[in-house]
Amino acid sequence: MHAARPATARGPRSRLGAVAGLSAFALAGCVAPQGGSSGLGDAPRPPEVVTVDGQTYSVAMGARGTGTRLTAEGALPVQGRALLVTAAVPLAQDQGAVAKKAARAGCATAGGRFSETALGAYDRAARAWVFAGACA
Repeated sequence: MHAARPATARGPRSRLGAVAGLSAFALAGCVAPQGGSSGLGDAPRPPEVVTVDGQTYSVAMGARGTGTRLTAEGALPVQGRALLVTAAVPLAQDQGAVAKKAARAGCATAGGRFSETALGAYDRAARAWVFAGACA
């Protein structure tokens, strides 16, 4: 008989939980306003529809929070609202560059300033890209 293996924080189930949490974080601002202030305001807003390279994308602005940006000094926090980028044809993991272009356009259309060094994360469950803290 084999001994039972202890549960760990690694594996597909924990990654799915992390992705679900990231999606919930990104969309939380669409439901309830968060504290803080900027030119974008904190009120929920409808998604921005943008066209990049001939394709149409929806950019939903989520809650204000902290993301990560790359700098010469390494990874540092970036403050702003999260952006969730989706398309009629679900996005794939290798479409981060075009998703970042759409996030930049959606943030600008909403009147925000996009953090060019903000990192994006692919959300497999939503088949979308999330840029936490990227739009101020």
